[in-house]
Amino acid sequence: MLKINEVTTVQFRTGTHVEIPADRVCRIVEDDGALTVHIKAGAAEQRLCDALNDLHRQILKTEGRWAQKWDGQADRVDAKPQGLAQAEVRWRIERADRMPRGVDALPLEEEGRFVWLIREGLASDQLVTEMNAYLARITGDGLWEQRWSAN
Repeated sequence: MLKINEVTTVQFRTGTHVEIPADRVCRIVEDDGALTVHIKAGAAEQRLCDALNDLHRQILKTEGRWAQKWDGQADRVDAKPQGLAQAEVRWRIERADRMPRGVDALPLEEEGRFVWLIREGLASDQLVTEMNAYLARITGDGLWEQRWSAN
């Protein structure tokens, strides 16, 4: 049975004790109403995680712009993306001189598309690649859906 969680949490954590494969730098663990991104030490600066946590809290809890479509399968985020292209969400490294002063992550959203601009030097290239693969699965395949009408 599919459950729509309109209020959800997303948490980014560095240096956690969750098992992450040796060839990877992050692992996403999803649960009913929550998603945690575990990141190996050195793959992201803590200040980026803090900024992403604050922004996700605003986007998900205050504004309700995304909802989790929960089917009870905790490991579903690890499946290969099916390419359904229901929404495009991705991370992109941005040069520091192109980011507003003091801003480490900047969300740019429109209907069907969401880009996270990440200040250069705060996330490894491998982390960005892995997050983009996860996002292709989570949002592209509709595990989480954009609530554009909530804006």
